[in-house]
Amino acid sequence: MPFNHSYRNRSSGFTLVELMVVVAVLGILASIALPSYKSYITKSRAQAATSDLVGMALALENTFQKTLSYPGAYASETTIPALPTNRTASTGLNDFSGWSPAQSSYFSYSVVTTNAGFIVKATGNGSAMAASCLLTLSNDNVRTAPADSSCGFTFW
Repeated sequence: MPFNHSYRNRSSGFTLVELMVVVAVLGILASIALPSYKSYITKSRAQAATSDLVGMALALENTFQKTLSYPGAYASETTIPALPTNRTASTGLNDFSGWSPAQSSYFSYSVVTTNAGFIVKATGNGSAMAASCLLTLSNDNVRTAPADSSCGFTFW
């Protein structure tokens, strides 16, 4: 078979046009994937915060089972520190000594009680989570989330 010199002179590799097409396709994929990923992260953090609220509610219900009233120390909205060592009898926050929030980097937690009920709240810290992401849970199991989807969902 005779040797074909035309193949020998052709260099192998990618042309600039081929590389630009690949870059364009990757750019399109990234513009679709990154917002979706960010939305997923926001929603997962907020869902974890709802679990933290349920844990707070269980701590209050435990007190109610023992005393037949909710703690009176939280008549006005009280922020509960994330670290258990900051919740002692001397600070009046020992009702949550067994509770440890998983999302304390992204949310702050607070509580309001009366003798007959309570409302626990998780509020986005404003840097990693939107401050408009406010989740609540009451003793009647009424759960609220913002209607603007700042938490990634509108109900839980």
